Amino acid sequence: MVNIMRMDVYRLVHGKSFWIFLVIIVATAALATGMMSAVTSPEFLQSMQSASDAAARSGFRFSITSGPDFDTSDYADVNAAIAMLSGDITQMAYIGKLFLNGGALTIMFAIFLSIFLASEFETGFSKNVFTVQPNRLAFLGARVVEIVVLAAVFVAVALAATLASAALFGLDLAPSPLPDFLLWSVLVTLVTAGFGMITALFVWLTRKMAVGIVVGVLLSAGLVTSILQAILLLFPDLMHLADFTLGSCMASLGQGLNVAGGLSPVHVACTALVFLVASAALSALALQKKDI
Repeated sequence: MVNIMRMDVYRLVHGKSFWIFLVIIVATAALATGMMSAVTSPEFLQSMQSASDAAARSGFRFSITSGPDFDTSDYADVNAAIAMLSGDITQMAYIGKLFLNGGALTIMFAIFLSIFLASEFETGFSKNVFTVQPNRLAFLGARVVEIVVLAAVFVAVALAATLASAALFGLDLAPSPLPDFLLWSVLVTLVTAGFGMITALFVWLTRKMAVGIVVGVLLSAGLVTSILQAILLLFPDLMHLADFTLGSCMASLGQGLNVAGGLSPVHVACTALVFLVASAALSALALQKKDI
């Protein structure tokens, strides 16, 4: 198991995909935070206010709407409407907006894992591994540890890049208590690893990169959870079952920790662990398929 992990570390360090995805995460955090800082800067808000005043003097009414039930009278001017984009937003909620809501982080993680794991079969690397180490449970154990560690790396880079970008661009985020932030980070890692294990399961079942990417993206984007929620609308008494999905857990974490209407940390942790263990157990069966 240790030898397998050493070989995988070598492949990661000397490969391109791992570093490319980390660069994408950093670039996403920097670009999004830079744009947010720009549109909430006093200069931009003043220019928007000036444009609104000029339009009002010319008889043209400028307004921002957000759906049919939006009441523009709630805002005195354009300045207030734009300021609400960043006003009093916590570090966890802001990171959630960038990487968790919509599944940006888990989508990148699923694509990376699909490339990394499928390449073992496409290059014949797995044949060499299984020849030296015929115990495929040891192979699986190494992969489970690696998926959790890699999920932690992706999450840590996303968090560090976002907070560093906020400091660099002067974006004021409400600080989160350190214990809460650390707990939240661990929960995000567990859920991300859960998505990763499901992706790995389908890669090992089919030995196909494309299958892993499609399944990982559909799950990470929340499509499966949305379909389940739509079906459960027919059975109102069972609607709570949708809360026991990784998509619902990540959506809750995207708002922060212990927010009103969100899922509890215990609920999120237990759900993520169940998916991790179940996917690992099914993967043990999938890996029995002979490759040599």
